[in-house]
Amino acid sequence: MLAVTATVLAGCGGGDFEGSAKVPADYASYRGDRVTIAYPKGWQVATRKDSDGGSSVRITPKKTTPTPYGVILLSASPNAEKRFENNVKGRRAVLQTVADAKIDSDDEIDVPGAKEAHRLTATAPSRAGTDPVAVKSDSLDLLREGGDTLTVVVAAPQRKGDDDLDPEVVVDSVRLSG
Repeated sequence: MLAVTATVLAGCGGGDFEGSAKVPADYASYRGDRVTIAYPKGWQVATRKDSDGGSSVRITPKKTTPTPYGVILLSASPNAEKRFENNVKGRRAVLQTVADAKIDSDDEIDVPGAKEAHRLTATAPSRAGTDPVAVKSDSLDLLREGGDTLTVVVAAPQRKGDDDLDPEVVVDSVRLSG
């Protein structure tokens, strides 16, 4: 009975990451670093490759005012299995202590192609920027079968009329390949 409960709980925390992602008509798809992810059409994609084989992707709206503005971040790190657990804990601690965010959910989930996966949703209160508003975030911390890690963070200001970015849609669209 305990094993069944643990299995059910491990699957909680949001989307079904199997099969083809459901991408809304007003979204495009980014493919790179053996991952596919949806983002609002017309947004800018900036990539950086690191000398150690890692990379980062930053997807933002063309208009980055007012602030805060929506953002999608992907960070891929090769051979980072030993750091994975500390990175997962550390990011959560920073959200709570630095951003004063409320953790809405924090679940271990199943993602095909991942050895371990954690999904976190949080809400940070209105703080700084040219038009301060609360920010909702949804994120994944993924440990791939080969020891590489991938972190996906989606942050969306909760500003009236600023609803191009739906963090849940973006995170639910994540699909690992290769």
